[in-house]
Amino acid sequence: MVAWWASVLAGDAYDPHPIHRDVKVRLHGSRLRLSGELESIEDRDELVRQARERIGHGIDHVDVSGLKVVNRDEKPGILEQTLISAFPGREAAEYAREFVLKHSRVVPRQSDTVDAGSAEKLHRTLPEDVAWGVGRALDSGHALLILRVDETEAFKVRELLDEDTRSEWTVAMPPRRIEAPR
Repeated sequence: MVAWWASVLAGDAYDPHPIHRDVKVRLHGSRLRLSGELESIEDRDELVRQARERIGHGIDHVDVSGLKVVNRDEKPGILEQTLISAFPGREAAEYAREFVLKHSRVVPRQSDTVDAGSAEKLHRTLPEDVAWGVGRALDSGHALLILRVDETEAFKVRELLDEDTRSEWTVAMPPRRIEAPR
C-alpha cells in the first residue's frame, strides 16, 4: 500500500488502489482529490487517514468530498456462499487466505485449507455432492482454500481470490440459507 501512495505522490494516479478499486485519485498541484465508492464507513475513514498522512510530503490539502459509502440493500445473515480456490500448494493457499481475510475484512463462517494429506476435511467442509468433484484437484497436487462467507460479502472475497491471488481457479457454490444454531 505504501508503494501505491508513493506512486500517487510521484504523479502516477492511474493505477487503482490496491484494495478499493472504485476509488480514483487526482493530483491538482499540491491538492489530492479522492473520489469513488467504498464499502463501509471504516474503509472511508482508513483511506482518509492514509491520504492525510501524506500532507507535508508534497500535499497541502486532501479533498475527500467525492468519497461515498455504498448503501447496500442486501440483508446479511440470511444466505451464505462457499468459495473454493485451487493453489499450487498449501503454502500458497494459506498465504492467499491471510491476504483475502486481511484485505476484505470479512470474517468467514468457515475457513479451511485442504491438500492431499487432509482430504478428509472435504466431507466436513463441503456439501457431499461437491466434495467428490474437487477431489481431482487434490489428486493432481493442488491445495484448496475453502471459505464459507455471508452471501453479501461473497462477491468482494471472490474478486480478491480471482484477481489478487495466484489461484488457478475459483468456484462459487450456489448460496444456501444459513442454518440457525442448534
